[in-house]
Amino acid sequence: MSDVKQILNKYVPDIEQTIQTALDVASPFIRGMVGYHFGWLDQEFKSVNFAKGKFLRPTFCLLTFEALQASYQAALPVAACLELIHNFSLVHDDIEDGDTERHGRPTVWAIWGKPLAINTGDFLYTLALKCLFQLDVTYFGPEPIFKAQQLINQACLALTRGQDLDLRFEQLQDVTVEMYLEMVRGKTAALLEASIVSGAILGTDNAVTINHYRDFARNIGVAFQIRDDILGIWGNSAETGKSIDNDLRRKKKTLPVIYALSQLTGPRLGRLQKIYADSTPMTGDQIEFARECLQLVDAFNYTQGMVDTFVEKSFSALNQIDNASACQTELETLARYLVTRTK
Repeated sequence: MSDVKQILNKYVPDIEQTIQTALDVASPFIRGMVGYHFGWLDQEFKSVNFAKGKFLRPTFCLLTFEALQASYQAALPVAACLELIHNFSLVHDDIEDGDTERHGRPTVWAIWGKPLAINTGDFLYTLALKCLFQLDVTYFGPEPIFKAQQLINQACLALTRGQDLDLRFEQLQDVTVEMYLEMVRGKTAALLEASIVSGAILGTDNAVTINHYRDFARNIGVAFQIRDDILGIWGNSAETGKSIDNDLRRKKKTLPVIYALSQLTGPRLGRLQKIYADSTPMTGDQIEFARECLQLVDAFNYTQGMVDTFVEKSFSALNQIDNASACQTELETLARYLVTRTK
């Protein structure tokens, strides 16, 4: 884990500086809310050092770019863009999901209300696109920059489609594994894929290499989300920092639940369907029953098997790339952490 922390911390100061410089165009209040959300400021907009996100997406981007170019600084604008897009989605997701806490602090909307939080999310998205225009055309040339912009735009569309499916799953009774995978490929995998592939597009014009990075990214993104589903039900609360009953209590249709609903029959299926058809949170007895159902159909091993399948596809693609650089090794280390992490 120490190696992973070192990799995750590698680019953070430069990414944060790039974002903070971009924030010079913001009004003081919006800049304050953004600073609060990122963990740089408290509610009074005074400097603090709260828990922050992992900066996974920009790190993947810069690792890929540096593996191909032996330096990373020229790609910082796209890395900042990716982190801003990720955080725009978090601000909006917190509102849509009704979450009042993130990283152990009240969410932006819980403090300043939904209208101001929505506007702040919109600002982050727009600022992200502005960062893309800071890429040096004399260094990259116009075509790679255009391809990176196009890729990230497509990822944002996929992100909103995935979120739409995730929200509508709450009302749908018949959610299939195929529907779930479609949702994940949008909500979780698309931006991770764009992060790695944008680094590849800016780092090389070799189409074969870019496609190998794309296959690696696409599959690791799906495995990442499925691993998250496992931790949400069978994780260690002391490590994850949240109750392992939360996903069940909120009736999230994660992959283990979808699989159980597809495998159960008779009275058990009817009872579980009735529980998920009710909009109120699960009671303790209902959570216990849901866990019994998951165990009965061996949902854990099925879900872990899905992780293993996507991991195998992912690293099979990565191994096709002839690159022995330290950054390529760090890229693999970070990806393996994503799909084996315990928090």
